[in-house]
Amino acid sequence: MSSKLVLKSIWSNGSCTYAITFKKMSSEDKREVEQLADKAGYTRNDDVWAPPRVVRGVSEFFHAMNKAGFCLEFDDPEDAPFDLQQLHLTADTRGALEWLGNFELYHLSGWAPVQAEGRLDGHHFYFRARGSYWRFELGGNERQTRSPRWWYEESWPSVTGFEAGYMTDEDAVCCILKAIDFYRNGDNRRFMPEHPEYERTILVGWSIGALSLHTAMIRLAISGHEVLRRMQELKIELPYTADRELKYVGGLPVRLIKPIAGR
Repeated sequence: MSSKLVLKSIWSNGSCTYAITFKKMSSEDKREVEQLADKAGYTRNDDVWAPPRVVRGVSEFFHAMNKAGFCLEFDDPEDAPFDLQQLHLTADTRGALEWLGNFELYHLSGWAPVQAEGRLDGHHFYFRARGSYWRFELGGNERQTRSPRWWYEESWPSVTGFEAGYMTDEDAVCCILKAIDFYRNGDNRRFMPEHPEYERTILVGWSIGALSLHTAMIRLAISGHEVLRRMQELKIELPYTADRELKYVGGLPVRLIKPIAGR
């Protein structure tokens, strides 16, 4: 397959078109490829093609190209920065996102859950929306081997209990911006060990899934059973993973963790 069609994505407010380059193709090959694209539903404007409105048209085109002996290649480097134009946003939300300092978005994608990752003020962040809640976590890492040091969770208007997992780009970015505003301008002292609400904060963190039981034990320097006892005293809901996590940490030693200065 020496003849090749190269497609480079061009994003504009959530809509994608492709800049087309023909490599090692004769005039006859080009005409054949263009006919295959027309049949699949692509809208061609010189060297810029808009994909079919019907999703299956894309796969049909790929299959037809392969069957005809042509190679397809996407010119989208894996290490390229996330293009914010991939997101469908209002002008105000896009402006707020683009002007945000010390912020980088690695991706925003998926359904049930909707997820995003990036960096804020030098710390890794993770956003997740599923069911009837969304949560923003700050201070973990991409491999999720480090627990966050700060988080914010909020319920999402839901009739069926699943709407959060299908929120739009606009809604997800607005949630992220809201959490960032709380982090930068709110009172975060309850996340510090010396604060009187620190214990409750950590216990709630386990309850909502921001922390594991093991991490809660480490940060509070108490046993797993003591965590459960204090949760019951404070009337904080146990996560559905409580029994499984308690069995896992049963043989693990309790150790202190040195608090990190600042947020």
